[in-house]
Amino acid sequence: MLELADKMFTALQRGEISVLDQIYAPDVRIWHNWDNAEQSREDNLRILSGIPTRYDDFGYDEPRCTVLVDGFLRQHIIRATIGDKTVNVPAIFRVFVDAGKVSRIEEYMDAGELRKVFA
Repeated sequence: MLELADKMFTALQRGEISVLDQIYAPDVRIWHNWDNAEQSREDNLRILSGIPTRYDDFGYDEPRCTVLVDGFLRQHIIRATIGDKTVNVPAIFRVFVDAGKVSRIEEYMDAGELRKVFA
């Protein structure tokens, strides 16, 4: 489970959508606390593919991962930089795994912090 978590977040940080495509279940749903909406697999992969072009620097600092019976809980600080502006946003991902594939993600963070700095 920890190997899957590392693979997922390394791919997210690097914008390696082909890796996410391999580890996402076909019907994966991604929910966000800031809009209380679920994303489809296709929408999520499309949005994530823009990370390398959206930010000058992007990463996850202070990662902490806890294995659960049906997946894992990942806590980290999202670090994003555009020009001379950097934001650090605490976040939690609750990731559900079924048959070795990511079947659901629940993402908790204050997205307003990103918008406030990069508006």
